[in-house]
Amino acid sequence: MKKLIIISIVIVIAIIGLVFGLIAYSYNQIDVSLSDISSVEIELETLSLSNLISLGLDLLSGNWMAAALDVVAGINLGLIFELSNNGLLPVYIPELSYDLSINGIPIGQGYSEINTTINPGDTKEVQILQNFQKESFSPAMDSILSTEGVVDIGVSGTAYFELLGQSIPIPFESDRQVSLVDEIQNQLNQHTLN
Repeated sequence: MKKLIIISIVIVIAIIGLVFGLIAYSYNQIDVSLSDISSVEIELETLSLSNLISLGLDLLSGNWMAAALDVVAGINLGLIFELSNNGLLPVYIPELSYDLSINGIPIGQGYSEINTTINPGDTKEVQILQNFQKESFSPAMDSILSTEGVVDIGVSGTAYFELLGQSIPIPFESDRQVSLVDEIQNQLNQHTLN
């Protein structure tokens, strides 16, 4: 009888260990990345006489990039995050928080409740709209000018998953390149056509 109890205890401990091993393996197989920037919308300043004069002076001096950035009031980014589960168990991810940078210069933070479950072998895309006003990205203005508007948008952050009522962090880091000049020109063309 004693042997049966010991064998039962060993089997229960082995099963519990196996379950926790599968859980740990599954959660170590989570991958989070910035897969794309679906849209870059430029909010333009309301053009006043002083703005037009400043814009004209910048254009006359050949500083067309500074002129373009002078009319930008804000930037809306459509960030698409890709969440992949290469593990063996479904994973529930309630939230995502991240820091954004332009050419390595921090410009702000974001947070989103995504409340999604990713099954084994599945990948889900989550789109988050992020808005930055001119004050947020003004520290990166010199860098934007030096790269002639081609910017590297970097995202580093943490996705959280739920395990036995505890929130466990999964760090991630990713980047994408965008031409602000092209986006500004598209926005200006749309405003002229309307």
